[in-house]
Parts: sequence; structure tokens; C-alpha cells
Amino acid sequence: MKHIWFILAGCLAITIAHAQVKISDQQAIKYVNQQATVCGKIASTYFDSTSLRKPTFLNFRYPHPDETFTAIIWGDDRKNFTYAPETYLKNKQVCITGKITLFHDQPEMIISRPEQIEVIDTSASLK
Repeated sequence: MKHIWFILAGCLAITIAHAQVKISDQQAIKYVNQQATVCGKIASTYFDSTSLRKPTFLNFRYPHPDETFTAIIWGDDRKNFTYAPETYLKNKQVCITGKITLFHDQPEMIISRPEQIEVIDTSASLK
């Protein structure tokens, strides 16, 4: 029984350590199907309130259609946020954590909880 605990603890440690890989939005394409923390500036946002799943798009580095990486918040998950992500996060430096996937050969990440998003305070470095 002790061996099973060590194996499970080892797998958990590997999973946690792997999720802590911190990369830039430009590097995300190299980490497809992996857990990572992607950091960069949200250059443009869009909340599509008219489509079926009501996605919110957070586009990194450059405005759509030239973004390097996209984070998506589905409409069903917007209730988890106390703010409108498309307004609050626009032009902010952020780090988001989750699994990187591909959609039309472009890296993206689905965000379902605000805890997956860390807003980086860049004003401290400007002083």
C-alpha cells in the first residue's frame, strides 16, 4: 500500500510541477496538449453575445486576426467572474494557467475560473 501512495504522490508532483511551466504567448505553440502558464499582453478582446456558446476571446500580443495566442471563456463560465473579462483584461499584462490546445493551427486555452488568470502589475516596474 505504501508503494501505491508514493506512486500517486509522484504523479501529483509531476502534474503540479508541469503546470508551473511559465512561457510567453509566442512560445505557447511549442506546448500544445500540455499544462502551462502563458504570460503576455491582452491586445484585443471580444465577447460574442449573439453566438450559441457566447465566447469571450482574449487575444494576446496583437489584435485579432494576428494574435499569437487566444484565451477563451465560454458563456456558461462568465458567471464565475465578478468582472466583464473583455473590458477588465483588455490591454493588461496577464499570466493564465491551463491546458494549451490548437484550433485551426493556432494555440489557445479555455479559461473557466478567474483563478486561472493573474493580472501582472506593471506599474511597480515603472516607478
